[in-house]
Amino acid sequence: MTRRASRGARAARIARSGTAALVLAAAGFGLVASGDAANLAARSVASWQLVPATDRAIGAILSGFGAGGGIACAAAAATLAATALLGRWYCAALCPLGTLQDLASLLGRGRRAYARPLHPLRAAVFVAVVALAAAGAASLASWVDPWSLFARFSAYDLQSLLRLARSEDLPGLSAAAVAASGAAVLAVLAASFLSGRWFCGNLCPAGSALGLLNAAAPLRVRLDGGSCVSCGACASVCRGSCIEAKEKRLDSTRCVNCLACLSVCPTGAIRYGPRGRGEAAHRPARRSPVSRIGDDARGGGARGDGARGLTRAQFLAAAGGGIAALSSLALPARAFAAGAEASAAPGQPVLPPGARSVDRFLGSCVACGLCVSRCPSKVLQPALGQLGVSGVLVPRLDHSVSYCQYDCTACMDACPSGALEKLALERKRVAKIGDATLARTRCVVFTNETKCGACAEHCPTGAVRMVAGETGLPEPVFTSSICIGCGACHHACPVRPDRAITVSGLALQTVAERPSPTLFDTPANGSEPRAAKAPPAADDSFPF
Repeated sequence: MTRRASRGARAARIARSGTAALVLAAAGFGLVASGDAANLAARSVASWQLVPATDRAIGAILSGFGAGGGIACAAAAATLAATALLGRWYCAALCPLGTLQDLASLLGRGRRAYARPLHPLRAAVFVAVVALAAAGAASLASWVDPWSLFARFSAYDLQSLLRLARSEDLPGLSAAAVAASGAAVLAVLAASFLSGRWFCGNLCPAGSALGLLNAAAPLRVRLDGGSCVSCGACASVCRGSCIEAKEKRLDSTRCVNCLACLSVCPTGAIRYGPRGRGEAAHRPARRSPVSRIGDDARGGGARGDGARGLTRAQFLAAAGGGIAALSSLALPARAFAAGAEASAAPGQPVLPPGARSVDRFLGSCVACGLCVSRCPSKVLQPALGQLGVSGVLVPRLDHSVSYCQYDCTACMDACPSGALEKLALERKRVAKIGDATLARTRCVVFTNETKCGACAEHCPTGAVRMVAGETGLPEPVFTSSICIGCGACHHACPVRPDRAITVSGLALQTVAERPSPTLFDTPANGSEPRAAKAPPAADDSFPF
């Protein structure tokens, strides 16, 4: 390798490492810290993460490009286009979990060696992700999404550790959510310690898609078999474990552009750039575009700059899976369009504002935990069974922890996948996400003939208010049409262990009416305004 080429390789590697470190620091700061600067950092890094951006772009296309849809489409398209031209730089520098894996790999650098590709596993995982997304279980598919894994680990584990270090109260997270998020990332890092970026090359759906583009990219890392002396220096530092020095092969579908191999090659056989003149002579005869994906992985030098690559059947399976993903992601949108009854089912979890419907939310949410970490009241908590198997770790409101603040839009602003529609504050104030119910047999006004009024005092819309009852005590009355389901009444209720007031979620979120200007007007005789009460239900429970 010439001195000039060596300096260029070193500068490129430093630039890649510096960019990766900045992205990791920004993502960690945004997910763990609080404040405007942290919010900006989290939104910035989340905006270009491939899986949520692609999910949001598809949703925007299906819904006619709602708010932020154009940005999401541009981010996803830019990542794919850049990879198709310049190689897998997203994985090299812009993925926080990828950088964490590099750090773990550095600790285990003595164990690096070529690993055979597991293309059937990659195809199976990719098809499983497509199938789960089509079935409306995006949260289950998120267990192999690098952004969701990293975000949950930061929001649930690192943030909790930081709060403990500061002697602050923990945000009510369940031990199961914390343990599951931490175990998933630790497993990925353990695999990196033993075998480089094993997760990126075998499980990651973004890595599989970008790997195919990287194999055909005009500019990428290449191995010239004619110059290679099979010394093994490149394989000993390869974080993708994709270089087999003995047979002079580099698997471009697993190469993550770490550039570590460029600076250690003594002959300059490995370089980043377009195909060289000398390499063309070693290429097999021109074949069909589909077959050339495998040829590109094998090309260059005596045996080429790739691994045995993808077979025709494997490539078609992966391409077919991608097409199926684009079409099947329309299913949640069709389910939403068909509509669901806007009634509150007993015990149904309350979803965040902007979710619109249960079907749509479960089909779009990648359970990254970003909204949970940004929620100032910590009412958002990851579900553990409340939303079924397909909703594991999907955020829902836990009113025993807190309530949804009337003037807050943090969760919608933070959502990177479009699962939460961004509502302006005025629209959010009338977004009806649930409905309240009073159990007379538990309310102290009726059971103990004691004055209370905590529910009415905390209700931000006036849907719950106190009027003089038949016993002379102020009793709660309720107007369902102006209730937004924020849960302030439930959280304030002093009755334990079971609250006298509960809030159930809606299958289809609607718009609440605005309170009448005369809602709290006092009659001319000076008595409290009265409101009609519904008759008690058979179980002695009724809406206020």
